[in-house]
Formats: sequence, C-alpha cells, structure tokens
Amino acid sequence: MKHVLATVVALGLGGAGSALAQQSAAIPGAAGDYREVKDDKLVVPGFNLTVDQIDDMNVMGANNAKIGEVEEVLMNAAGQPVAVVVDVENSVGIGDKEVVVGLDQLRLDGGTLVTALSNGQIAALPTWHD
Repeated sequence: MKHVLATVVALGLGGAGSALAQQSAAIPGAAGDYREVKDDKLVVPGFNLTVDQIDDMNVMGANNAKIGEVEEVLMNAAGQPVAVVVDVENSVGIGDKEVVVGLDQLRLDGGTLVTALSNGQIAALPTWHD
C-alpha cells in the first residue's frame, strides 16, 4: 500500500504561501489516504481526460520549465481523482523525488499540465512512496 509521508509546509510567501497551505490542507490525502487510480478509463474531473491520457503527461512550471511528469493519478477515499504524483526532475533543484500535486494546482494547456507553484512550493509538497 502506498503512503504519503510528508507534511504540507506553509511557506512564508505572504498570500501565495497561505493560499497554498489552505488548498493543500483541504485536499484529503495529506494524512496518507490517497490511493492509486487503477481504472485507466476513469475520466479526471476538470480535465475531461482519462487517467491513461494524463499518465506520463509533462508538468511545466509557470516559467515554461519542465518540472517533471505524471507517474500516477490519485484518488481520495470516496474514489474521486484529486491529485497526481509528479516525478520531479533533478533540474528543478530539489532532487529527484515524487511529490503529490493537487489537481486544483494544475491547469491543462494543450497536452501539458501547468502549475504556478514555485520550486520552493513544490519542494514542500507531500512525497509519494510506493
């Protein structure tokens, strides 16, 4: 069974840090109750794409730099997709690790997912261990 093993850290970035802490804390799973979506045909709300279509999709930062790619789509205890696991590349400067990014932190731009999160905010996200 996979577990989320990190605590969301509120960053001292004024309103942006507070907003991140509030949004991340509101997403179930910070306490470890995420599960991998096994149904590749399940449609992910807000993106109108299946789990299979989102898997391996690139994740870019606001500055158009590649952050990593989607490894898994995660669901909450109710079975609703709520987050993705992003395999963060070493080039981001936080080391090679997998982090949990809430779907509310991403937007679809063509065939790419884009986030406004900074590298520091990404480093503070919960880590996914499988």
